Amino acid sequence: MAINPLFWYKVPMPNTALKSANAKSRSYLTPRAILIGTIGLIFITASSMYVALRMGALPWPTVFVTVLSMAILKKAKGSTLEEINCTHTLMSSGAMVAGGLAFTLPGLWMRDPSASLSLFTIIIIAVTGALLGTLFTTMYRPEMIERERLPYPIGEASYNTLKAGKEGKKAPLLFTSLGLSSVFTFLRDLFGIIPSNITIFSKTALFPSLTMWVSPMALAIGSIIGPTLALLWFLGSVIGYYTITPIGLITGFFKNMGEADLFRSNMGLGLMIGTGLAIAITGIAKI
Repeated sequence: MAINPLFWYKVPMPNTALKSANAKSRSYLTPRAILIGTIGLIFITASSMYVALRMGALPWPTVFVTVLSMAILKKAKGSTLEEINCTHTLMSSGAMVAGGLAFTLPGLWMRDPSASLSLFTIIIIAVTGALLGTLFTTMYRPEMIERERLPYPIGEASYNTLKAGKEGKKAPLLFTSLGLSSVFTFLRDLFGIIPSNITIFSKTALFPSLTMWVSPMALAIGSIIGPTLALLWFLGSVIGYYTITPIGLITGFFKNMGEADLFRSNMGLGLMIGTGLAIAITGIAKI
């Protein structure tokens, strides 16, 4: 279960705010941050659980809760970026827990439709997952963030949102982009003026159809992680869909496209789990 990587970022503070903070105890997890974050966490957890179960996917609401926390605390007396950061991290952690539950617990009912879980059992699973996520995040922080400097698109977006909101220099660009993407999404999903997908070529006997998802969110993620990682992501799809699938069909390894899709999905899942295990073992060995 993932914890928002922005939690580990050191957010720079203006000199005046820094002097003021040094004069006081530098405790950013304040009572009001805990109160506001906990209230937001309840609503975010409930909504994220619904979205995950309804759609089978969960767009992390990290940027939304960042803007919400900033709107509530920005004008508050003595507020700092670190306090806002703690508040929105509390809120966004609810989505992480909800995603962990929504993407794992249904597997129990897939294995046994008659299985029954008590509320106490679900709470224990959620708390255990959250504690393990926090533990592994703490363990891997030096390796992932300080040494490898891996990109965390959502965390970086939230970090830039906080900086823009506090400094005001990039705020117009930030909120203009937010508004334009909202209008784009309304035109696409509510009115159907903009297509959700564009098909480059249709499905054939050997090749699946090549379809492009029209999404400002995908474009933003690609721009944040950079062209190299975005192209590697795209290359994985090309190898899976347009190399493994046709070769398997030509050689008779797959009887039909359905078998090819099943093999490709399971292979991708296996690679992901195997990579995760290797990263875990490597991280533990370096501690």
